[in-house]
Amino acid sequence: GTGNVDYIFSGLPIPFFNAAIVSARNISSDALTAMGREACTWAADKAVPWLFTVTHEALPPAVVASSVLDSAGLTTLLPLTGMRAQRVGPPPSTTNGLQLEVPGNDAGCAAVMDINAAAYGMPLDACKPILGSSSFWASHVPAIGRVDGTPSASAAVLMLHGYRYVLLVATQPDRQRRGYADAVMRHALEVAATRHGEIPTTLHA
Repeated sequence: GTGNVDYIFSGLPIPFFNAAIVSARNISSDALTAMGREACTWAADKAVPWLFTVTHEALPPAVVASSVLDSAGLTTLLPLTGMRAQRVGPPPSTTNGLQLEVPGNDAGCAAVMDINAAAYGMPLDACKPILGSSSFWASHVPAIGRVDGTPSASAAVLMLHGYRYVLLVATQPDRQRRGYADAVMRHALEVAATRHGEIPTTLHA
């Protein structure tokens, strides 16, 4: 790319795991159109669905991303809420019987995908060859919470460009609204901070 767009493509057939992310700031309409077209050209031979992601912070107030990118051949899929924090509080002292762990084997990493598939009603078995492998997570932090030995909640932290990037936060439908996902997410962030330092955190939801 030109240095204004970062490409993070896993090759998995799920768009959320293949992204062209605009990293420049104060982008004009013409520049954004050029970036969108460049991304389309770059991704043309990848044979997987993908997302072009741009934040409001990257654009002057007069630039409306959806209108501009339509001319580049891109269609708006969904808005995301991005949240950034310098510090995140520790996990709660009590977790209502939730056992927190960082899985070190393929079965535990695959459980992260199973929990998300159940929570979001989306089949994610196609992700398991990569995201269900402990080798993928060697430099990152997956986490699960078990209730009575059963994987019930998950979260993960990717170490990307000086940020702790939070994703895969989910709870099994029959165990939701008990604070489990929050506890697992904070545990993953705490482990990441211990390993890599207290760096800024970004969550997209």
